Amino acid sequence: MIALNMKFDYEKNYPIIKKLAEKHGLVLVALFGSVAKGKTHKQSDVDLAILAERRLRPMELAEMQFDFSQNLGVKNLELADMKSASPLLLKQVAQNAKLLYEKEPSAFARFKIYGYKSYMEAKSLLSLRKLQLDKFLS
Repeated sequence: MIALNMKFDYEKNYPIIKKLAEKHGLVLVALFGSVAKGKTHKQSDVDLAILAERRLRPMELAEMQFDFSQNLGVKNLELADMKSASPLLLKQVAQNAKLLYEKEPSAFARFKIYGYKSYMEAKSLLSLRKLQLDKFLS
């Protein structure tokens, strides 16, 4: 079980994560959010970024989340599918996540490049949207 007031025990959990990743066809699994930063509180959950070999259906993601939660002994666990994540979330994960599993060497490095690139491509649109929203609200 992962205690939220403690660090994530990578060595203890790696065999479980590896088995689950292989079972579900995942390319990578990374820890992000408050647990990864070591800044947890009572309502903290464990956030795992996943990248699958193919696009996941919502029911598959829910079943996978249940599987990870049960096997890791974590009630408050959330999986974030990086194939359907926003550019902002991709950047945050690329910037702050801690790698837990990668199917092949450099999969995480390639994901980081993709995350930053997606954010940079969307940055001007996000800025424009913010300007329009600010203008609308003022």
